[in-house]
Amino acid sequence: MTTPLFHSIFRYIRSGKFCRLPALLLLCAGVCIVLTFSLAKQPAWALDKINAEVPEARTVIRGSGLPVPRFVSLKSNVVNMRVGPGHEYPLQWVYVRKNLPLKVISEFDVWRKVVDHEGVTGWVHGQLVSLKRFGVITSSNAKLRADPDAQAAVTAVAEAGVLMEVQYCQGTWCRLSSDIARGWLERSRFWGVLPGETLN
Repeated sequence: MTTPLFHSIFRYIRSGKFCRLPALLLLCAGVCIVLTFSLAKQPAWALDKINAEVPEARTVIRGSGLPVPRFVSLKSNVVNMRVGPGHEYPLQWVYVRKNLPLKVISEFDVWRKVVDHEGVTGWVHGQLVSLKRFGVITSSNAKLRADPDAQAAVTAVAEAGVLMEVQYCQGTWCRLSSDIARGWLERSRFWGVLPGETLN
């Protein structure tokens, strides 16, 4: 029998208000275990596995041949992040938000070391990410404009955490789009492009 806590967790997931769950918490919720514990109460061996140190890889080792760093996005609503480049490494986080942008900072074979907009770093399999570009709004009341000009008409206002497709960038502005809005936004108001990067 599931618990009220179980239901509240998954209502929050569906709301899109956050992007990832601690791996142990999601595992326990998924099998309907009563979630009355915290990570602080886990046995020492469990915490040691999650926090295990992984030797740093060089920038690219038998990688994809694509530029590093670069931005990618999650292909699905459930993507595992691990502490190292392989299925034998423990889960660190489980992302629950399709199209979330991640920055690839290193590669090892088919694995990508990535960092998200909150600075969380780990490894994901290359097949779980896409080259399709998305950005996550990082400031509240971000005003999208009709043209790349601070005086241009406002076409929409986006809240922090909203995901939008990055269509192209020029100078300090990028054109973003979603199902319900589109317009130009200053790079400083969202996360998902490299400094000085030009997208056509």
